Amino acid sequence: MRTRDFASDSEVAALVSAFENATIPASEFTHAAHIAVALSYLDSFSPDEALQRMREKIRFFAAHHGVTNLYHETLTTFWMRLLEHIVSTSETGLPLWRRINLIVEDWTKRRPVETHYSTELIRSQAARDKWVPPDRLPIPF
Repeated sequence: MRTRDFASDSEVAALVSAFENATIPASEFTHAAHIAVALSYLDSFSPDEALQRMREKIRFFAAHHGVTNLYHETLTTFWMRLLEHIVSTSETGLPLWRRINLIVEDWTKRRPVETHYSTELIRSQAARDKWVPPDRLPIPF
């Protein structure tokens, strides 16, 4: 199963299904795969619905695989807001799979969390439990 470098929307849908049903091994659900699923949700749902769905499905996935302390509210919200901004300002005329490939290629190389958050804050239990605004650079979107 592909988790990046998709060749069709059906490959994206297969990843989303495997994530939602927790049939993909936790070790294969990489950062790129997280981004792909998030972008698929943002393509199908309103930003608020996409964020809520991501929250629910990450928690289910983690519980199913016995991965404790996986869910992080600040990181999830940050990435969903960032990806929503990227999607709204990038090539909207391309098929979903192509947009995902371009965004994953670009954004898995960057470190946007570190630009906005100190290590201490992002590792805190408070940031894990609820949304915490950045302590370095404000988020412009």
